[in-house]
Amino acid sequence: MKITKKWAAFMVAAGCLVSASSAYAFSDLPNKQQEGIAEALQTQGVIHGISADRFGPAEPLTAAQSVQMLVKAMKLQPDVGAASAGMLAVPSSAWYAQAAETALDHGLVASTIGSWNDKVTKEEFAQMLYKAVSATGDYPLIKMYVTVQDENDMASGSREAVQFLLLTHIAELDSQQKFHPKDNITRMEAAEMVYHAMNFVASHQSVNPPENDDQVAVSVEKVNDQVNRIVLTKEDMPNPGYGLKIDRIEFVSEGKAVAYYTVTKPAPGMMYPQVISTAKVSFYMDSKIQVSVKQTGGGLGTGISLKGSLEETPSLTR
Repeated sequence: MKITKKWAAFMVAAGCLVSASSAYAFSDLPNKQQEGIAEALQTQGVIHGISADRFGPAEPLTAAQSVQMLVKAMKLQPDVGAASAGMLAVPSSAWYAQAAETALDHGLVASTIGSWNDKVTKEEFAQMLYKAVSATGDYPLIKMYVTVQDENDMASGSREAVQFLLLTHIAELDSQQKFHPKDNITRMEAAEMVYHAMNFVASHQSVNPPENDDQVAVSVEKVNDQVNRIVLTKEDMPNPGYGLKIDRIEFVSEGKAVAYYTVTKPAPGMMYPQVISTAKVSFYMDSKIQVSVKQTGGGLGTGISLKGSLEETPSLTR
């Protein structure tokens, strides 16, 4: 796979490119991109080699190695109140004990796994990774269906997980559009999926969620390190003619701003289907600014003109 300048720049910025003489370098990875992924994960403590200079990319992944990788990657914490009756016993002295207990707390371990030494199949790992990502938050997802040629080979409980990973580009199919669910997943295949999952979570998690006035739901989507997209949503609108509009944004103090919005009414003379609808509007803001929102009342509003705000993007869904 060709390494783009953008990808290489990211790796340098993250401090993940390691010279050949580094103690972190693996000698058994077939290309630079896989080297970068493995070394990036090792630098963050997510994975370890099978020896000082070997990663073992084609080696099968065990259940113990899987939970260690997933708990570390998603930064999951133990849940002391979680029920664990009937689950796999965890040897207290095992190197993976803490990760295994945490994985059980969050329900990560696939029901088909009977031992921590079991080799994990691709569909089992997909289930576990899907649950690990879901444990970090709720993520919006376009309702689409990806055709998988060997979907009938999957257990019914794996299909939702595989679809999620494909839609979010955490996993991919081969050239024949197959997932090979019953194959044992290799250490490199798992590392690549975990690497993409970490990037997905990092780019979608809210940073400093805005305060709101309870009239609208407010969420933050990270665009990049400098810019966030602020999304206002109001449900239960009488029909699609109603909407939301940003009137103005005021900077009330250093590092804080208030966005004033209006609920707009249907245009006079227009006919709309009488169905309950959801209105949305969004704007872009410097990621260092803490934003709160307030309703300004009636009227159509005046839009916004703000340095650092790239555009206002209203939308309406039914």
